[in-house]
Amino acid sequence: MSFATQVRGELARLYPERMCCGKAELAALLVLNTSLVNEEGQLTLAAEFENAATARKVFSLLKELYALPATVSSVEKRRFRKTRVYLVKSDLNETNHEILRELGLVNHYGKFMPRVRWKLLNRNCCRRAYLRGAFLSRGFISRPEGNYHLEIVLNDAHIAAALLKLMARLNLEARLTERKASQVLYIKEAETIVDFLRTVGASKALLDFENVRIVKSMRNNVNRQVNFETANLAKTVDASVRQIACIKQIVDSYGWDGIPAGLRNLAELRLEFPDSSLRELGEMMVPPLTKSGVAHRMRRLEEIAEQIMLPE
Repeated sequence: MSFATQVRGELARLYPERMCCGKAELAALLVLNTSLVNEEGQLTLAAEFENAATARKVFSLLKELYALPATVSSVEKRRFRKTRVYLVKSDLNETNHEILRELGLVNHYGKFMPRVRWKLLNRNCCRRAYLRGAFLSRGFISRPEGNYHLEIVLNDAHIAAALLKLMARLNLEARLTERKASQVLYIKEAETIVDFLRTVGASKALLDFENVRIVKSMRNNVNRQVNFETANLAKTVDASVRQIACIKQIVDSYGWDGIPAGLRNLAELRLEFPDSSLRELGEMMVPPLTKSGVAHRMRRLEEIAEQIMLPE
């Protein structure tokens, strides 16, 4: 089971405690997935979902909040590589017009025009419930072991802009882009994804996400430290090879007498301990030298070697 499926499953099992929040969540679920079908004078609300738990949630909310009779059925249909979707249907009558308007499915004139119904979103709890419904309908989140990515795919630019505004009111920074014929709200920052999961009430998914993120952070820190130490070791080895070559160049040309007395002890230590760092060599000297003092003497040895190599 994918991480996105786990998150949607958890949110589908989370029922709003307040009626106002239930209406807000139901509105988001229907606005993004519903069509109104008129067959022989009978107006039917038809909402299509990929997840059975989400369809059951819509079915329950329709009955509990508005006492609308509804049915749930599975339909074989190819959609996003799946062959089965779940259809929630409810037959409507003239008295249900106000319900459709309250949920943002029709405009003032009764024309089917799904929009975010801001009157349902006066409280923060209702805004969180609406966002939860939006994610249940069209949301996706990648597994935290990979790249961080959360998105909500929408087919209406007005609804996409309204959801972006809603997320901003909940202090969630998202971006909006186009993908083929769709509008995509997306988040790529781990901290913001954590805030999103907390906002919509996905507590278990939040803990799972954070646990993986902590492990990834520790692993990345260890890798950075290893890379840093490896790079330093490589620099130490390269410098040691160069310094030993310079010392041998001087000794081969003039013998040990060619090295000034103040530098001779350092040169001997470098040949004896080729793998040691400048700091370690300084600690071996009597009296001890600082790293910068050792580096200064090494530069003098290299200058002497360079003078030997210059043509007369």
